[in-house]
Amino acid sequence: MITLFNYLLIFNIFAGGFVLFTVPFEFYIGYVFIILFVMAYLLRYRNMTINPYFLVFLISLTISSIFNVYCQNTTLFLMLKQAVGVAITGTAYYLLIKVNKYDVDRLFRIYLQMALIVAAIGVFQEISFLIGFKSGYDYSYIIPKWRAAPALMGMLKVNSIFEEASHFANALTPALFVSLMALLRNNCSYLNKKSAVMIILSIFLTFSAIAYLEFLFCLILISINIKKSALLLMASIIIIFIYMTYNYSSEIRLRVDDSIAVVTGSKKAADVNLSTYALASNAFVAYKSFLDNPFFGHGLGSHPISYNRYLIPGNSEGFWQGSVYGLNREDACSLFLRLASETGLFGIMAVLYFIFKFPIKNSDNKNLKMLNNGIFVMFLAHLFRQGHYFYDGLFFFVWLYYFTYKLNTKTE
Repeated sequence: MITLFNYLLIFNIFAGGFVLFTVPFEFYIGYVFIILFVMAYLLRYRNMTINPYFLVFLISLTISSIFNVYCQNTTLFLMLKQAVGVAITGTAYYLLIKVNKYDVDRLFRIYLQMALIVAAIGVFQEISFLIGFKSGYDYSYIIPKWRAAPALMGMLKVNSIFEEASHFANALTPALFVSLMALLRNNCSYLNKKSAVMIILSIFLTFSAIAYLEFLFCLILISINIKKSALLLMASIIIIFIYMTYNYSSEIRLRVDDSIAVVTGSKKAADVNLSTYALASNAFVAYKSFLDNPFFGHGLGSHPISYNRYLIPGNSEGFWQGSVYGLNREDACSLFLRLASETGLFGIMAVLYFIFKFPIKNSDNKNLKMLNNGIFVMFLAHLFRQGHYFYDGLFFFVWLYYFTYKLNTKTE
């Protein structure tokens, strides 16, 4: 039974397109796996344990959010949806690692197996698009929450079984890091070079700005940890990667140029591309919300309400764009922005402390370090893009990250 739940809960990372219903809230098939696992655990072990620091953090946010419900900054429904979701998913993945006797290597290998399959589907999707085989690249007929990615330069923006290309790239970030390491090392036990190329190619074919940012983060982190003799080579690779990405991807160049223009004030946010606008408009809302309550924000689930409050015609400092009003307001487009808006300094500092407290800098166990560092890059990407607290099995990586660090401290 443990093996079955290992696969079901890890599959949840890739199951974001499989939604069972959307009213009164989106309920994904992965939630069924999580609930069944928690029930099975309770029936088997008759107790429930959770990390005390996680519990204190969640209780603190819940209390501050209840106060914000009273102040009408959020609603009880929106607050409970986030608090309960974080509590259940956070607990489930903690218990998953516990029942596996903290065998993080085993669980990560299952993740890599699934990542490779999803990557292969992505490459098949691109090939199908190029030869005109619609059923091979348009999966709307089998995946409820799936959107066809727009073509770019005659090629499809690969999203595999995910709703969006950026979600696909985020979920495969740890696999991307391991794949790059597999190409650079001759003794990587996680992936062979053919599998590594498949994963790297699939993420490259997303033509997603966040995917290329993840590539860059991976290369920088790898360069920090390599021998000095290879540092010049890695620096050259990074420079070439940045140059090629900017000059040969019109979409990436547009987003970079528009982002700089918004920051420097040479363009209004309402006049730039949709991706940059979504980030800029939600940043404006998060900034306003943060100024109102810098210590604890407006409470869990409050960002959509803050969005409606601050982004209004005539009072939005160039951020109002009526035709795309509400773009990414549910998750603030970025984990950092959502934390600033909903949890204030308390949430931001707690999350940043966690991310930068537990990366493995040195280890005799290369697999532990590789696993840990890949998740570190994933967290950085989430801060920039994708603000869901527990979507795509995020807490699986939270606890893997934590326990890889703990296991490494015992071996040092």
